[in-house]
Amino acid sequence: MTDPLMYMLKDPEGDFNFANFRAMCSVVFKDDDIRKDEWRIREIFDLFDLDKDGVLKEGELTRFGEWTRKLSMPKTAFLIVDVQNDFIDGTLSLRTCEAKQDGADVVEPINNLLKNGSFNKIIYSLDWHPENHISFYENLHLRELCPNSKMKREDAKLFDTVIFADPYLEQILWPKHCVMNTWGAELHKDLVIAPGSIQIRKGQNPDMEAYSVFFDNNFKGSMELHAMLKKEGVDYVFVCGLAYDICVKATCLDGLRLGYAIAVVDDCCCGVAESNTEETKKLILENGGLITNSDDVIAMTNEGKKSLVLAHKIAKSMTLIENSAELER
Repeated sequence: MTDPLMYMLKDPEGDFNFANFRAMCSVVFKDDDIRKDEWRIREIFDLFDLDKDGVLKEGELTRFGEWTRKLSMPKTAFLIVDVQNDFIDGTLSLRTCEAKQDGADVVEPINNLLKNGSFNKIIYSLDWHPENHISFYENLHLRELCPNSKMKREDAKLFDTVIFADPYLEQILWPKHCVMNTWGAELHKDLVIAPGSIQIRKGQNPDMEAYSVFFDNNFKGSMELHAMLKKEGVDYVFVCGLAYDICVKATCLDGLRLGYAIAVVDDCCCGVAESNTEETKKLILENGGLITNSDDVIAMTNEGKKSLVLAHKIAKSMTLIENSAELER
């Protein structure tokens, strides 16, 4: 892989204009990616050209150099979301849901990535609920509904949505699943557990749902993952698991909001409803994420392939972080 910094060294004065940058991109990124997303190249350059004079110099080049470092030597994490017994063979098996997908189908491609991909950090998340969790249909009688809940207690059925009064929470009523310390909450027996990996348990607060691995559904708790990724200096997060249109979706959107370059490994995910899964992909793309596959992940982590979508996200995140730091000063 050609080092992007070589293009900066062509000009002894250190000036680096858009033509230089465009030439660099033609080497770094695939032609198909450039044809599809040419506008990203212009926007990345403009993010670093702070004085808008068409040339990167001095401090602008320093920031640009940090961006190229992140591209050349990326810190990556592989996040495997909720590949647990209850979502595969248990009380909330995806085979019984609208899309009729088999959650077990993700195990083999995930194992392939664990064995053949190269990641700085490997993380497994687990739904880990107490018996009295707010999301369980069986516990509906334990809490008061809000007066503005369209679905009343006496009419509610599995998979209906209600609004609880305290805490105020719009909640899908799921069958009891992934109860802590039970077989249903265990990771699937065939899933490889990588040495040195981390496991994060979510949904332990009985009064709050937690789809995302980053936050509870009220965006107040569960910051363990974010703190861990920041400590490790991770920029790129490859996400997969169950269910595509619920917990994978929430995790990806939260990760993008936090500034990570997020890539969903499409062939390592299964969803609840096909229409919701397609909407999930659309939302991830609209928010700057990448929809990819196992082969491309191996090419990115092992062979130096670069994604223009992820590179664009990194440039935008760097700008946001620096602007925030400037405001704090």
